[in-house]
Amino acid sequence: MASIPTTSVVLDLPQGASRSALRAGLMASSIPPSDMPMDTPQRAALLQGLVEQRTTFVFLDISPLAHGEKLGLLDLDTLIPQGDCRQRVFLTRLEGGHVSLADRHWVRSLGFADLYPEFSIADIAGPLGQALKAMDVPVGQSEMASNLSAMVGDTKVSNPRDRLRRLTGLSAEALTQKLRGLVDVRDRMFRLKTYPQCFVGEEAATTIATTFRCTHTQAVALGQDLGTLGLLEHVTDDHAFESAHLYFRWGISDVVDRLSLGQVYAGLAAKEGVPVEDRSYLGRSYPRCWIGSEAVDWLCKRYKLSRHDSVIVLRRLAQFGLVEHVLQEHAVKDRDHFYRFAHGSGLENAAS
Repeated sequence: MASIPTTSVVLDLPQGASRSALRAGLMASSIPPSDMPMDTPQRAALLQGLVEQRTTFVFLDISPLAHGEKLGLLDLDTLIPQGDCRQRVFLTRLEGGHVSLADRHWVRSLGFADLYPEFSIADIAGPLGQALKAMDVPVGQSEMASNLSAMVGDTKVSNPRDRLRRLTGLSAEALTQKLRGLVDVRDRMFRLKTYPQCFVGEEAATTIATTFRCTHTQAVALGQDLGTLGLLEHVTDDHAFESAHLYFRWGISDVVDRLSLGQVYAGLAAKEGVPVEDRSYLGRSYPRCWIGSEAVDWLCKRYKLSRHDSVIVLRRLAQFGLVEHVLQEHAVKDRDHFYRFAHGSGLENAAS
């Protein structure tokens, strides 16, 4: 009688509450996960071997903070063949950055299982339950909670996502959507310059403190954590969130979520896209780069976007490790900074 194939799971995730929640779910179904090899050739061999290892699932974090040390979307698109094996690869952004609907759509269009921002037992119907269901792993919330309590040592690492979940009970993305409907967002003026669709930091801090029954200090820290994840920003990128008469805006956009990031990236990186050329500044040369404000101009013209929405598009691509400042010193801004396409090429299936 043939033996039943045993499901195995490999993790390449940062320490923290999300990793612990996923491990608890797997352990509750008697599937102890293993860690991804640190050795680059071994890691590549494991991913390429998924074609034959049909009962192996992989969870990989592609947070912006991990770029340069771990595999990014371009690396994965090169390493893992098209086909069913990609459906067993779950991507996450647990350590930094955020996840939009457009991000998830692009990842799925490239054949991967999904892109998740976090895993939480408190949200069993969310990413955690979705991932376990996709692996055909039935498990109850009580079993996961029991396993999580046995792994206290693995939950001590705190990051912005963990802190936001503990304070509000919501994921960073869900919290941002909730706050969008509570704060007063409109065009505002300062020194004869108009700043479209923004809100006042002091008013937002008061709203947060009232809504979640926390102190003003906690409310400011919450806003700063949203800023760290790219979900909130000062209108000129000059301040972290604070309770003051400063203007801030959300780093998400319903308009951008309706775009195909793959098609946008393919067009932007094409010959007729943003002008790419060798440039110099203060006696130093920067080969094959482009100017941030020119990319914003191109996106505004091509897709009829606002300048803010165009910046959001570019930052989405940066979160995938596909766009970067030439010195890796700045986020993408609507300024004359130099940027480049990472690795000097585009995704083979970018226009999916």
